[in-house]
Amino acid sequence: MNRFLILVALLFMHFGAMAQKNQRTLFLNTGLQNSWERDHGYSPLVYKGSSIGLTLGYASVGELKTDEVYLHYSRLPLQNAFNAEMTGTHASVITYTFYSADWLPESLMLGWSNNNALSERNYEDAQNFNPRFDFHTSFGPAVRYQQSFGKEQEWRFSSQAHWQVIGFLFSASYVTSPPDPFLHEQSTFNAFWQSLRFFQPFQQQDLGILNQFFYQLSNGNEIGIGHRFHYSSLENAHRSHRSGSHYFFQLNFQL
Repeated sequence: MNRFLILVALLFMHFGAMAQKNQRTLFLNTGLQNSWERDHGYSPLVYKGSSIGLTLGYASVGELKTDEVYLHYSRLPLQNAFNAEMTGTHASVITYTFYSADWLPESLMLGWSNNNALSERNYEDAQNFNPRFDFHTSFGPAVRYQQSFGKEQEWRFSSQAHWQVIGFLFSASYVTSPPDPFLHEQSTFNAFWQSLRFFQPFQQQDLGILNQFFYQLSNGNEIGIGHRFHYSSLENAHRSHRSGSHYFFQLNFQL
């Protein structure tokens, strides 16, 4: 028993030492976000507009592996060419895992990404099936380039991209506003299951590019600017497209 307790204690000490080797960072950014959306299930017209986007994130950087989590939120007033209004609310949790390898250049890392994104669209003139929404979870490869420079390596440029083509989609349907005869014919669970679709090659996809430029302060924290571009094309009973361009100012805090 004593040997077992000693072994457990040694394992905790080992994992603690490994955690201390990782550089952990909490970051916050905010700035102008331009977006456009087209939901063919409601209208073929494009709705677009601008507002403020907010992202909270966490990164753990080790010698061979980097993990990042981004929580993004925005709520934007959008209009079409005839000034009809729509409020678009977007929330997403996107993760990246990057790995370095001996056969790769030191500044390049490869890995994978996962995005869990919710889009809600509230149309001003819609009477039925409003608000409309969709949620998707997708996976795919990711690549990252990072380079530090300056007299004391205080400047850092980072660029990363992902392309996700594997996942599933849940869209607005009879589940959200079911007519009475529909529910009499089948259960709500069956309606939910009919609204769920797995990604098909080149039918649904999620891609994004994130460019950032930082300056490191004397206390190890960083300040910087960046640009995030994101595009998704989703198809269930109807096809929807959306794209966002987020220009932001960011603060990185070392933990």
